[in-house]
Amino acid sequence: MSLNEIIERFTLVSGYERKEISRFLPIIIDCKEYFESRISRELSRVDQRRAVHACAVYAYYRISRLALETGIANFKAGDVQIVTDDNPGTASALWEEEKAAVADIVDVDDGFSFKAVSV
Repeated sequence: MSLNEIIERFTLVSGYERKEISRFLPIIIDCKEYFESRISRELSRVDQRRAVHACAVYAYYRISRLALETGIANFKAGDVQIVTDDNPGTASALWEEEKAAVADIVDVDDGFSFKAVSV
């Protein structure tokens, strides 16, 4: 997966401008590495694009969660203004939808579940 493609998709999904992305770059890179570690087979070109889009959505979700946890709502520094999503559930809902859409190519089930055990 190309970092530039992920960043391009991230700007589309998040609404942030490309010049604002540098502060999120470590999180985006972490998400890229996480996704790459969860892909177990060679992907077709179409599946590769799906994975890139899902990775960008996941990065948006992680960054939105971070903003909520730190209590940062809005700030402006010079020409750069950061405004968090008015509806905190948007990134989460988008990620849940995207996670389901790529379940066939990326194992991103990071939840905890109980499974039946036969004795």
